Amino acid sequence: MASSDLENGTAALNPPPAPGPDESGCASSTSSAPASKDPVEELPGLPRLNYNLMDHKTKLFVVGGLLVLEGSILPIILFYPLWYLTTLRHGILFAIITSFFGIVSGLEFAHRSWRLIQKDDKYRPLDGGRWRFDFTHTTLSIGYTLMTGILIGASIPDEPLVRPLAMPLPLFFVEVGSLALASGFMDVRNLHTTCKVSSIPKGAPMPPILLTFIEDVVAVDGGAGKTYRKRLLGRYEASKRFRALIRGLNWFWGVGSILVGAGSLAVVWTVQQEIAYGVGWGAPLVFTTLWTFITILWTRRALHTEKKTWMADLQYQCQHKDEKTPHS
Repeated sequence: MASSDLENGTAALNPPPAPGPDESGCASSTSSAPASKDPVEELPGLPRLNYNLMDHKTKLFVVGGLLVLEGSILPIILFYPLWYLTTLRHGILFAIITSFFGIVSGLEFAHRSWRLIQKDDKYRPLDGGRWRFDFTHTTLSIGYTLMTGILIGASIPDEPLVRPLAMPLPLFFVEVGSLALASGFMDVRNLHTTCKVSSIPKGAPMPPILLTFIEDVVAVDGGAGKTYRKRLLGRYEASKRFRALIRGLNWFWGVGSILVGAGSLAVVWTVQQEIAYGVGWGAPLVFTTLWTFITILWTRRALHTEKKTWMADLQYQCQHKDEKTPHS
């Protein structure tokens, strides 16, 4: 795909034809790539993402840890001591717990909102308008609104509704899982978007929503900007193994999110309410921890395989070209 097409958002995400020998950089790839510290990142035709999570590990661990604390750990460690060891009225108890919800996530949400509406379009989707947020922002807005509404509404009665108060996180996972499964189905059926999805233009084939989430989070929250959006979409188009990785992870997280979300909701409405509260806020954290660990291992192995096969394909093309070149 041409660079200008990616920049203005008019390109359809169809896998491009494999580069010919002349486009593959035979001479440079066979001579210079093995000499580099990370030769697979320098391969011709394979766009570099130019973003290393470990370069941002401090922010990742601090913000990620605070989000986990706010969204899962804090509700549990506050609920049980206050419920069993104090004489606080239950309405006050949940008022205390609910007051912490949204502090970290709200600040992070406001920060990404500010980045997206700046006059400089550094962080916005390709060909994106100033007041049109990316798809991840819309997803978070719907999820946060629903979660906040439940927390407030279920806390209002004199005796708060404990089971609904355990539902916000499972419902959020159902939302995200549904998007992953729906986009995965659209990808398999080669269905096209009916609206712009972050940098994916209207009418283009719909990729797995995981690709969009990665694009938005790294570009905005990670600060990588439009350059990363462009490179990520270029990588997705150029490499069939990268497409396979994204598709596999999309189904992995989609099915898992639906199972943990729906399963948690089922448990919340069938067990004792005190147990239900812990399940509603704790089960998604256990799931996320396990799925993240598997994802890291899966991704490392898949990217290593992708780059090895890319090098092998380049060498094959170069050898094939040499065989066809007449000797003088």
